[in-house]
Amino acid sequence: MPVERLHLFAGDLASLAGAGYRPRLVAANLARAFPEADAEALAREFYARFAEECVEMVRLLAMDKGELRARVRCEGEEALRDGNAVLLMAHRANMIWAACALASRIPAAMSMVYKPPHAPAMRELLLALAKRFDIELVPVKDVRRKLVKKGARRGRLWTLVADQRPGKDHHHAEFCGQRTRFFLGPERIARALGWPVFYLSSQRTGAGAYLSRVEKIAEPPYEERVGFIVERYAAKLQADLDDAPADWLWSHDRWRGG
Repeated sequence: MPVERLHLFAGDLASLAGAGYRPRLVAANLARAFPEADAEALAREFYARFAEECVEMVRLLAMDKGELRARVRCEGEEALRDGNAVLLMAHRANMIWAACALASRIPAAMSMVYKPPHAPAMRELLLALAKRFDIELVPVKDVRRKLVKKGARRGRLWTLVADQRPGKDHHHAEFCGQRTRFFLGPERIARALGWPVFYLSSQRTGAGAYLSRVEKIAEPPYEERVGFIVERYAAKLQADLDDAPADWLWSHDRWRGG
């Protein structure tokens, strides 16, 4: 079924999600991040975008690489053709389509660090999509073991979704008008490997259509203070949120614990 027709079902899904999927948390996060905006209107837009991305993810199971590349245009991906780089992403504007489209465009092998979802259906969906588009999913707990193998590093693009709430190893950066913790792990990996760091921005341009941009945010030699890569990543993500506030995953309990 065409993506545009699937979007017709997304309206009903958005209504259900808005009634039962963390409505208080979404409203609180939006009010916290955009205190002068209409939080209710932003929440409605968030659930509409969230529902569209849900049906788009399912559609990707039967979408060929040609159609995906047509729906997700990409700028700057030539910088990642040979791998040997760290790529940072975020939960916004259908990051799954963006990652799969990029993997289909570049010859370098892509390894993507992820935290396996608790829901078996979502876990199986991610594994199926990764297999279709030749992406190696690496659970967070296995990253260190994987990186010590030279064969797993050479000519590979290590991709990390770095915008969720971190654990003990973190760095604070200014984000959404407040001091916010971010994962320090991606910066540690880049420093250890001596690889440049890129940011993949994704922007919705229409129904089932996106534009991705690859931008370099840091490169070795890394002589600056620890945390500067995290801060540059946070600034890039903030710019994306300011451009399209509803496209981020506001249902994540991002600021719990400070």
